[in-house]
Amino acid sequence: MAIFDPKQVVVLLDGKEISDWSDGSDVINATNQVDAGQMVIGADGTGIFIASPDKSGKLTLKIKQHSADNAYLSKLYNQQKNSIKTYIPITLAIRDLINDDVVTATKGYFTTPSPYVRGNGHNATTWTLVFEQMTMNLEKGVQ
Repeated sequence: MAIFDPKQVVVLLDGKEISDWSDGSDVINATNQVDAGQMVIGADGTGIFIASPDKSGKLTLKIKQHSADNAYLSKLYNQQKNSIKTYIPITLAIRDLINDDVVTATKGYFTTPSPYVRGNGHNATTWTLVFEQMTMNLEKGVQ
């Protein structure tokens, strides 16, 4: 039986830990932006695999409403939005301390502004960033 503890996953953006997650099974979502490549089949039925040089990735985070993490991310987003010339792209490091899964990424930018949603219940704040380079190393994990 495998084990997992979401409290043992550390997410660092520019070295600052983000940890005030909303509820749900997808509060941290790191994905490659594009497929690793594609197969092209010729008229004779044989194929060739074309590898993609694109190593970009996308990160989606869901944070609890009114969290200090939202204040930090909002500050970074506004720095990017107000002065892209002086904005320093974000670095990412994610580590599962139990199972040793690791995600790293460099040259990150916010893409989708986080909406302001309030009502008669909790509303997670969703942050979306893209990175020029993202690497994922998924391990077998603890049994």
